Amino acid sequence: MEVLETAIRHGLSKKRTNALAAVVCGALPATIMVFQFHPAWQTWVIGLVLGLIWGNAFEYAYHRFLLHRPRTQHGAAHQEHHAQIGTPTEAEFVALISSPLNIVLLFVINGIPAFLISFLLGQLGILCGIFIGWSVYLILCEEIHWRIHMNGWLPPGLHFARTYHMSHSQQPLQRVPAALRCSPGEQRDWEKQTSCLVPDP
Repeated sequence: MEVLETAIRHGLSKKRTNALAAVVCGALPATIMVFQFHPAWQTWVIGLVLGLIWGNAFEYAYHRFLLHRPRTQHGAAHQEHHAQIGTPTEAEFVALISSPLNIVLLFVINGIPAFLISFLLGQLGILCGIFIGWSVYLILCEEIHWRIHMNGWLPPGLHFARTYHMSHSQQPLQRVPAALRCSPGEQRDWEKQTSCLVPDP
C-alpha cells in the first residue's frame, strides 16, 4: 500500500514537472517571437495546428523507430515502462519523458528544422503557433497516457485508446515475474486510489 502511494506521488510529480517544462519551452520562445514577427491571428491558428500535427508525427516516429529498437538504451527504458504494468510501482514509470531536460532537447531538436523551413518559406511568424502547439501536444499526451495507465476518466472518443495502448503493452507484461505483480488486494487498492486521482466530471 505504501509502495503504491509513493509511486503515484512520484508519478504525479514527474507529470507536473514535465508539464511546467513544456509550458516554458513553448511559451518563452513564442513570446519572444511574437514581438519580433507580429504574426496575424490566422498565422497563430495555422501554426498551432501544424505544431499539433508535427508533435504527433514526431512522437509516432520516435516511439516506433527508436523506443522499439532492441538492445538500445531508449529501447531498454521503454521495455521497463511496459514491464512495470500491473505492479505497485507502475505509476513511477508512466511519464513519457524522463526529465525536463529531455523536453528542452525535444524543443531544440524540432525547433532547428522548424526555424530553417519557416525561414526558407518566409513565414517565421508561424513559429509562434508551432511552439505553442508542441507544448499543448506534450501536455495532453502525458495527461492521456497517465489516465490510461491510472484508470482515469477519458473523453468519450478516447476509450479505444486505453484498450489499444494496453494491448500494445500485453506482451512485455507477460514477462513480469509473478512476485512483482499486484496481489488481488493491492489491485483493488490501486483501482480505488487511481480512480480518485482523475474523477469523473
